[in-house]
Amino acid sequence: MPDVPRRRALLAAASGLAALAGCAGSDSASNSYPSRSDRPIDGYELAKARDEDGRALVASDGELPSLSADERAFQRRSARRVLVADEDLAELTFAETDPGERLRSFLAATDFESASAYLLAMPVRACREVRFRSVSVEPDELADGDLHPHANFCQTYRPADIECEGDEVHTVGFAIRLPVAAERSTGSGSGMRGSCRRGEPPTVFNASTASESGDDA
Repeated sequence: MPDVPRRRALLAAASGLAALAGCAGSDSASNSYPSRSDRPIDGYELAKARDEDGRALVASDGELPSLSADERAFQRRSARRVLVADEDLAELTFAETDPGERLRSFLAATDFESASAYLLAMPVRACREVRFRSVSVEPDELADGDLHPHANFCQTYRPADIECEGDEVHTVGFAIRLPVAAERSTGSGSGMRGSCRRGEPPTVFNASTASESGDDA
């Protein structure tokens, strides 16, 4: 694994910061809100996928859940995992579908000596889409080799020319490759805005370095 100075340099380059020393830490990185010390990450890569049959995309217990209507199927589509080593990827089971394979192959291409990955899956109503907005990390935690990523999303309606049934549920997945390496991860978080406002992307976003693949989620 890269040493601490290298992780600091990678994070500084990714977030556009000149130095990380002296940043305040956070007592809670696993809740649904970013801490004030989180630093946005630039230079990430993104793969996204949507299963319009509403199947689970990934599981960590070796078997994908069956989604019966009376067994909390909505919640069982959800997943959240931070990957810092090849062993973390080997512990996951991906759906043998095009969306599942899209996420798996993207993560398999990660060089964990210099990068890490954040994988999230979630249900969404058929006539709505989830959009990725930004990702951030806690620099103080990363300096100790502990990666605490936080991803932000928003929801909006899909284009009017897409046929959909409002009561159906799809599954969307996001795999985010971060240009920072870590030894472990003991916390992560995500946030969801109820609506997506039109406008310019966040200033940290660099369209020339971010790579998106897959269907619009």
